[in-house]
Amino acid sequence: MPSFRFRNAYRTVAVLAAAMQFLAPAASLAACLICDEVVELDGVRANCFRQDYEKFLSTARSSETSNTEVDLSACAGDDGRERRGLDRMPGLLSLGSESRARNQRELRSVYIFDEASLVCLKRLLDGHEGTIDPSVRFDLVENCKP
Repeated sequence: MPSFRFRNAYRTVAVLAAAMQFLAPAASLAACLICDEVVELDGVRANCFRQDYEKFLSTARSSETSNTEVDLSACAGDDGRERRGLDRMPGLLSLGSESRARNQRELRSVYIFDEASLVCLKRLLDGHEGTIDPSVRFDLVENCKP
């Protein structure tokens, strides 16, 4: 009778190993759930990002999760109090007041990106023609599709 139990155990281990082979690549390609998807920068923050890009990329690559915090507050002259957070509910504003509210609110200086988003944002900034002002939105989900 004991050999029967071992046969079931071997079968179970084989099934679990096969399942892990199929699920492991999917887990590694899963999207970063805490990363920012839309970036609004001005010229100062964009130049700061470009200047420190290699440092941000190195940090993301050495991180266990491949994520890094990109803090542009020093270049932007922020006092560092502003951290990541939810924007005010722009969908609740009446039509016409949304652009006025966007111009009045301060730009964020702290973002969280994964390695792929860093590379994509750098590519988008390098390819952008014209001035970079807060009305320019970089949608990383839409513009960074593989």
